[in-house]
Amino acid sequence: MKQTGHRPDRALWLLFFAVAALAVFLLTLSWRASILDRYEFRQLQTALTAYWLAHDGWSLAYPTPLFGPPWSIPMEFPSYQMLVAGWHQFTGMPLEQSGRLLSIAMLIFSLPALHDLLAVTRLAHSRRLIVHLAVLTAPVYLFYGRAFMIETTAVCGGVWFLALLRRSLDSPNAFWIIATTLAAVFTALTKITTWIVFALPAAVLVLAAWRATAPHQRLRLLPAAALPAVVGLMVAWWWVRFGDHVKDSNPFTGFLTSRELHTWNFGTWSLRWDWSFWLHLQETVNDHNLSAGALAVALLSATFAPLRARLTAVAACAGFISGPLVFANLYHLHDYYYTANCLLLVGSAGLMIAASWDDPRLPRGTNWLALTLLLGFQLHAYYRGYYSHHRHPAPAPPGLAALVRDHTPPDGVVLIYGADWNPMLPYYMQRRAVMVPGERENDTAVLDQVLARLPPHAISALIVHGPRLRAERGFGPGRARQFGLDPAPAAQSADDDLYLSTETDLGPHPPRDVTVLRQAASADWADGLKDEAMSGLPLDLFSPTPTALRGRYGFNLAPTPDGPVLNAHAPSELIFPASRNAGTLNATYGLHPGAYAESAAAKTNGITLEILVETANGALQRLYFRALDPVYQTADRGPQTVSLALPAHRGRLHLRLGNGPADDPTSDWAYWRAVELH
Repeated sequence: MKQTGHRPDRALWLLFFAVAALAVFLLTLSWRASILDRYEFRQLQTALTAYWLAHDGWSLAYPTPLFGPPWSIPMEFPSYQMLVAGWHQFTGMPLEQSGRLLSIAMLIFSLPALHDLLAVTRLAHSRRLIVHLAVLTAPVYLFYGRAFMIETTAVCGGVWFLALLRRSLDSPNAFWIIATTLAAVFTALTKITTWIVFALPAAVLVLAAWRATAPHQRLRLLPAAALPAVVGLMVAWWWVRFGDHVKDSNPFTGFLTSRELHTWNFGTWSLRWDWSFWLHLQETVNDHNLSAGALAVALLSATFAPLRARLTAVAACAGFISGPLVFANLYHLHDYYYTANCLLLVGSAGLMIAASWDDPRLPRGTNWLALTLLLGFQLHAYYRGYYSHHRHPAPAPPGLAALVRDHTPPDGVVLIYGADWNPMLPYYMQRRAVMVPGERENDTAVLDQVLARLPPHAISALIVHGPRLRAERGFGPGRARQFGLDPAPAAQSADDDLYLSTETDLGPHPPRDVTVLRQAASADWADGLKDEAMSGLPLDLFSPTPTALRGRYGFNLAPTPDGPVLNAHAPSELIFPASRNAGTLNATYGLHPGAYAESAAAKTNGITLEILVETANGALQRLYFRALDPVYQTADRGPQTVSLALPAHRGRLHLRLGNGPADDPTSDWAYWRAVELH
């Protein structure tokens, strides 16, 4: 039955504002979480550029300091990054929240253009809201619409390009043609792969306008049709050539030129004929774009939609499929690429419901049922997919990066081996880096070319990443000596060894995921400790026997399922005799499970282990440091082991268990299971 009056219009507007509010709520979830949630490589690379644009200012060869001078590897034109950096500087809003805010704003700002573009369907304004509802509930937009990525900025440009193109074809005057050309240039520079997706719908708009125009007036459409396309392509071609020129100027970055990335971008013909490619596409569409249930509702509605609406939907769907057909490998590997073309698909689904909304053949209420089902299916797809990243928050930034940031000069350069060109450490360190890409660590001639462009003594830190290089005997110490750094690692994380100058003092409280090695000991640590009697204790756990036990709460034997341990509630200290021989320390220690159990009335805030050696002048030199925080770090639960090479002709050895960063002894029920020195 055909709806009359204004009440249905008002209901659609109310629903639109309600869904828009829900979308904004979902887009702002985990607002202060790190950007390490999904495809962090791409988010970090974008954030790295935005940070250095805010730090160093604008440059055509904009900064992405990962490979040494000229500190630039231009990929896309930094439209989004410049806007983020500008907003960050103008408002003082943190950089990552500025990036998220701009992504959300660009998604929302695309809706007015979409609304104007939908004039081609001749739908009433209220019915066009149904298309907006479909867009705002698409899972890929509810997640990547808040990511630190260029995606929604490029989509916004693409939709405005189509809307302005429709205007310029309807009224081919200078204003509309120039506006359309500017939108085309903006989109092509921001992300050329997104602009290509909108090329097919643009061609359909031009063809429709050509057919609807009298033959003797068609020539006046040529500037409106041709100028945006020609100028957009020319500017995009110039930018690619410029970017390749900059990349060729650094011997480490030639692998990122357009000629080297051709297969990566477009894929092979065999990929397009591979059944798994199409199966994966279908799964991605169902999980993240348009769920199977929503598609079924749209197809049923299409049987009642006018021919004009169906042809419009076919053209939009052709634009959607052109993305994975042209850039097969990119779409096959990255679900965020569907941000570019999803609007065309879900917009078509919404259009089918909108176009059949007032069909008198439909029973009363069927239109609302169809819309409700569409929105329900889409929100359910989001919940069972991307919403898991809010249920399981993103990990915190690596503590090693904070350690480097706090203990190297702002103009220092960090040399990184083994991490390829992953920007995680450089971004969080806020330091320029020279990353040795791939497995080129032994290509010293190329590295020398890069380093020759740096000022003398510019390398202030060295990081060796990954088990392969860390296990290579002498690799890290040898490289450290080459750059005047201490050949002994200053700190370690699960994946990295950090080398710094011998003068660097890392302070008493490193990040929880970092083990600090050689460092000066605090002079007042042992205040309040007393010598404990050693009789009756399980000293056979130690080899050799300690010369002294010092503590505040005493020591005692405790049986455990894995054998006896020496309870040594922190703070406590074992002291072992001096030795004239080089040796190795192997020890097992930990916190009793009751200290961090979920049911515990008062949980530990963690303990620290320090291993120190007395020097010839009687001072204490730290050899090892580690913080345990088992309440929050599951890897810190249960017995922990340490294996440490000891210096030759060492003095007495002190093994200290401390109370953690808050200096709070609550439930610090530490123990020793074994210590062997040999």
